[in-house]
Amino acid sequence: MGAISMAITGFTRRHIAFRHIAFRFVALVLLFPVALLVTLSATKFPLGRSPQEKPKKALPLRWDPPRVDARIPSLSATPPCSLTDVQKQAGQRAQELVNHLQRVIAHDQVRYEQTGKSDMASPPVTGTVPVNTGQTDISGAASFDYIVDFGENSGPLNFREHRTRLAGTDDGNLSAFLDRGLPVLALIFHPALQSDYEMRCEGIAQWNNHPAWVVHFRQLKEKLPRTLTMETSTQPYQLSLKGRAWIAEDSGQVMHLETNLVDGIIGIDLQQIAISVDYAPIKSQSQNVEIWLPVFVEAYTEFTKRGIIVEHTFSDFQLFSVQTQERIQKPTP
Repeated sequence: MGAISMAITGFTRRHIAFRHIAFRFVALVLLFPVALLVTLSATKFPLGRSPQEKPKKALPLRWDPPRVDARIPSLSATPPCSLTDVQKQAGQRAQELVNHLQRVIAHDQVRYEQTGKSDMASPPVTGTVPVNTGQTDISGAASFDYIVDFGENSGPLNFREHRTRLAGTDDGNLSAFLDRGLPVLALIFHPALQSDYEMRCEGIAQWNNHPAWVVHFRQLKEKLPRTLTMETSTQPYQLSLKGRAWIAEDSGQVMHLETNLVDGIIGIDLQQIAISVDYAPIKSQSQNVEIWLPVFVEAYTEFTKRGIIVEHTFSDFQLFSVQTQERIQKPTP
């Protein structure tokens, strides 16, 4: 069984976030002939629901992976798209995503299902060696508290997720199916990662009634893939991605993103991984802020004899706010 993960690691956010601030104030102390004492406290403010986040009965999981090279009927070439401007705005929003995710805790409702190939609706992909896996159909669900940490570096390549299983949700099979890092795939547009991809603006379309530039991206052959990894019991495989992003015309915010693999991996009978991520604005009335966060992720992993669907629904966002209390003391004689 292979697990998908963003190819980046890090530390525990709850500790690192406070250590960041502590170090910053220590540096300031060295510049002044007084002692600056700082007390940090964390307060949680509930965030509102996103427009897409409406309580409803979960529908059965269905095999319907995105196909990123398919034609978009509503795509228009006017107004003209400036790829450089779109990349610049999207890069700024990606850095904001790094900052926002480190201040948020959420609930992650995970559902998964493994199905035999005969039960899947998508056509088979040629060029792989069929094997008899002997796997039986498996499904399940679990809920977690979810936090993200980007470590001590401000760049996007030092990332780790932390999930704490909520009471009453115990699924022993989940660890074999749980992917990691998929909610932050919009970091493909972070300035530190954009150069890994060939990008082109295909035109403008609508996403949730909002004008959006549709940007196609594809891993450059001369660059080592470092966005997505398939982990197996024997070795990790670096995966080359291609995909599309719907980027808000006015703000540069990635609202929706879809990816496919450039190529499958014959050695492990992997034919395709298709991922879809929705982002939405989440409001905090108490702090009068609106931040964009991932709200829904679907991942489809297709092997020769089986397909796996993993779905993440994020809700109950809470924003952490750090307050400081400063007291200036006279230096000791």
